[in-house]
Amino acid sequence: MKIIGFKDFYKKEDENRLILKLYSKESDQAEKKYYVQTGLFSGIVFHKECRFNITTRYGDVFLRRMLNYVNDIYVDTEKYKASKKENFNEFQFILAYLFIQTLEKASVLGLPKEYQNVTERSHKVRGRVDINAYLKHDMPFRGKLTSSYRTQKYIQEIIDVLYLSLLKLEKTFGKDINDKIFGVKQLLKREYSGIYVSQETLLKAKNHRVLSNPLFASFKKVLEYAEIILLDYELTPEKKKDNKLETTGFLFDISQLFELYLEKLLAKRFSDWEVKGQEEIKLYSSQFYSRKMLPDLVLKHKYSDKVIVFDAKFKSMRMERKPSKISDLDRNDFYQIHTYMQYYQSDLIFGGLMYPLSNELKLDNTHSDYLFGHINHSNTKFIVDGIYVNDKMTMKKILESENRFLDRIENLIEERLERKEVKLKAV
Repeated sequence: MKIIGFKDFYKKEDENRLILKLYSKESDQAEKKYYVQTGLFSGIVFHKECRFNITTRYGDVFLRRMLNYVNDIYVDTEKYKASKKENFNEFQFILAYLFIQTLEKASVLGLPKEYQNVTERSHKVRGRVDINAYLKHDMPFRGKLTSSYRTQKYIQEIIDVLYLSLLKLEKTFGKDINDKIFGVKQLLKREYSGIYVSQETLLKAKNHRVLSNPLFASFKKVLEYAEIILLDYELTPEKKKDNKLETTGFLFDISQLFELYLEKLLAKRFSDWEVKGQEEIKLYSSQFYSRKMLPDLVLKHKYSDKVIVFDAKFKSMRMERKPSKISDLDRNDFYQIHTYMQYYQSDLIFGGLMYPLSNELKLDNTHSDYLFGHINHSNTKFIVDGIYVNDKMTMKKILESENRFLDRIENLIEERLERKEVKLKAV
């Protein structure tokens, strides 16, 4: 199984998360039922000649919206144009997005190069004249000399793998898919050797020594995605020599995608606030019980010391409450966000948990004016909020839901800042 994330690291608590579980249960009628459980992941799994397409409950339109926003594409009014084929599956465009995004970031400092020895025969001399070649080929002298020199050259195997990956994406999704990295594509096209990539070429590209250079280390992830795209890894089940099928496939960490989506959504709307994802908090650093915490979203005001802290949860949230039990809000999530809020207490104006909501929000049921719900503790507001979305919504409806969410956060910010100012004047 290949696990594909949208961030460079996992939080400590993510290490023990459920990835994949296949199990069966017997009903009262002695009928056996089979289940697949994947936690917060979506993707494709092959098991015993069965293919499982695991999608999110919120639909492909919302998934595409999150991917677009993470890739800085803010307008999407129609479905993604893709030419389907027999072995096409709905997760290929996620791989396409990830490949293009990582290639764009990695190529900021240029494509991988290293110094190589070059020998050429011409009218101009560069570097050192090759005396042996001169005696062998240039006697009598005919105006040309053989010289050798060292220069930086692109790594041919990496160039070929990247260029052919882009070509394959164009055939699957159309030429528009590569518009964002048009300049990189033109450079790859110019340097392409014209030879189709073999398995040996892929291995050379992935294991090339130039990737140990910190300048080009980010291309390791790009080449991982390129290999999946070129070889169609886990897109179809692969039979082994003993004629049995192993459990294979790939899964995407959609919870990470949701966190990045909210981070960019808030950063674009609130330009007066610095939005940080996974800000590291060190607790008791000199003691044996030292800990690190990583709240998903911390908003810090650029012109004051005010702070807002959120934790993003890609979980079902219907905002229902049963007697003596909160049905949707996980106990650990509840305690975790309150720990973050206590840490920032002196500068905090409000905080809370963010979800993809299954029902429209009711403020009196989800927003508390006081931390812990009691006036004696703090007038810092605690909220449960998010974006209302379901699998039937169009892109237009999702955009409207986004704006309602952002408007609520903006109103809260204005209300809380005004309240702080009034309190200071009173003092």
